Amino acid sequence: MATTAQESTPMHATIVPDWSAVGCHERDLSSWLGQLDSDFGAGRVHVASRTIGADALRGEAITEAARQAFHEALLELPGGPCRVWSFLPRPTERDDDLLERYMRFNAGRTQAYRQLADRVRVVPAGTCVGHAGSDLVVHALWIDAPFAAVENPRQRPAWLYSDRYGPVPPAFTRAVRIGGMLLASGTASVVGEDSVHHGQLDEQFRESVRNLESLAEAGGGDGRWRSLQIYVRDTADLARLGELARTHFGDAAERILHAPICRRELLVEIEGVCSAS
Repeated sequence: MATTAQESTPMHATIVPDWSAVGCHERDLSSWLGQLDSDFGAGRVHVASRTIGADALRGEAITEAARQAFHEALLELPGGPCRVWSFLPRPTERDDDLLERYMRFNAGRTQAYRQLADRVRVVPAGTCVGHAGSDLVVHALWIDAPFAAVENPRQRPAWLYSDRYGPVPPAFTRAVRIGGMLLASGTASVVGEDSVHHGQLDEQFRESVRNLESLAEAGGGDGRWRSLQIYVRDTADLARLGELARTHFGDAAERILHAPICRRELLVEIEGVCSAS
């Protein structure tokens, strides 16, 4: 199912330079979360959040901070999470042993999921990008409805990545299907497990859209995106991404945020939600 531009009159997405996650999901995430109570009913939706100072952490301390944040947030939920967001300062900065901070984070996230395997029976969809703040921020979403993981046939499952991307692969699924919705993870210009179109902003955007199209088709989505949040590595690219997003997605593109992506060569990442039958 192809991803289609919206038919309503395009509006200007909110563009935020030097964006920081503040630890409040109403401010850090897209507005569609606020509509879930009406979609599923009061009491059937819960978001748990944790914030841990992480700017000065190095090495295994980042791993432990991630494990703690995930473990505490997930224990607060009534059941297993279907969707998780993480915001980590300077994700691609390297330690003395050349491991990136995002790689350290991945190890901690995986530890938490393994420790809580009795409730994390389906690996949730996920986003992890940088932000201008100094804290590791984690938001975990639970919805009282069954859900299923969806993988993108154009991409290798993240949990099967080679060790080029760290000793512990990222623990997220490309999307989940729940209650007539497809919740897409942060989606970038990756084919197989390789980043493509290095240095080409427009082509990376188009490749990300192709991945969203493929994901919608795999997950039974109708390709009409209800809400998208777009992360951009370089502030100089914010205006151009605004043009591209408005042209393709119309007013479904809610926010375009300056937030470093978890690979140095990736310039843009898109997450969103669409209807699924």
